[in-house]
Order: sequence, then structure tokens, then C-alpha cells
Amino acid sequence: MNTRKIKLALTARLINQNTDGNALNAVKDLMTSFADEAGHFLGLNSISNSKMGNAVRERYALNYENCTLNVDLVSHPQVNRQTIQHFQLR
Repeated sequence: MNTRKIKLALTARLINQNTDGNALNAVKDLMTSFADEAGHFLGLNSISNSKMGNAVRERYALNYENCTLNVDLVSHPQVNRQTIQHFQLR
């Protein structure tokens, strides 16, 4: 599996895509294009949830057959917006 290629493609696509308030679904949808390398989607786990002023920082693990994608989101509930702060492919 070429993790570097997947990370670069995810970064570029997320920059250019409107997530419509649900960044986690956008990441999951983008990962389907790497099903040959990452494998099938196995599930989603919430790792942590913490308050940052008016925003909420959430950490999730998207599990695939051949890898795990950890995603850190910052949610702004007042404006129904999520921003991806960081992701790590293992």
C-alpha cells in the first residue's frame, strides 16, 4: 500500500472539495477511491471529544482492511461546520 500517495490525494481532494458541514463523510467517500489499496471500510470509532471554547474537537478512527485513518475534526455547531485539523494514515 502506498500511504504517501493516499495522503497526498486525500489532502488535495479535501482542499478542493466542499464538505457541506460533514467532513467525516467526505473523508469516507474519498477513501472509497482507494479501496484496492486500503481495503473495504470496516467501521468508525470515536476516540475522543473535547470542548475548545465554542467549538468541539473530535477524534475518529476509520478502520479499513489494510489500514486505519485517524481524523481530528473541529466542529463549530453554531454554523454547522466541520474542519479537518489533522489526519494520520497507519
